[in-house]
Amino acid sequence: MAAIDAAVRLAYALGYRLLRLWWYFRRPDHQGAVVAVWHHGRILMLRHSYRRRLGWPGGGVDRGEDPRQAARRELREELALEVADDALAYLGETPQRWEHRRDRVHIFELTLETPPSLRPDRREVVAAEFMAPEDALGREIAPFIRAYLERRPKK
Repeated sequence: MAAIDAAVRLAYALGYRLLRLWWYFRRPDHQGAVVAVWHHGRILMLRHSYRRRLGWPGGGVDRGEDPRQAARRELREELALEVADDALAYLGETPQRWEHRRDRVHIFELTLETPPSLRPDRREVVAAEFMAPEDALGREIAPFIRAYLERRPKK
């Protein structure tokens, strides 16, 4: 199984590089949904196999899919975490120019009372960790995550 996981991670990394090249020339419009997952004042940060930056659970919104559905799907796919529709608070969307795309990122927030059993798929997501917001700000993160953490009131 470890060899298959490694092969899939390699495919993700190569595919991501090709997509970035495609995006560079095409400058496509993209719509995404991400989830800021909180537990006792700590934010969940993911390490994806194809990106150096830490990120959140999330991904593209499929054609005909509602952003909330996309956010729930990504939580399930990336972390095997099932949540109800009403557990996700919609914070709005932010337009970004990122990775050579015009991105509309829908941001949701999820606060968990009990820590989940984090089960990254070891293919797309290789690590998942709750950390203090200031620790996340000290790392390489996506611009919309940085903006969110910097403007969020300290608790």
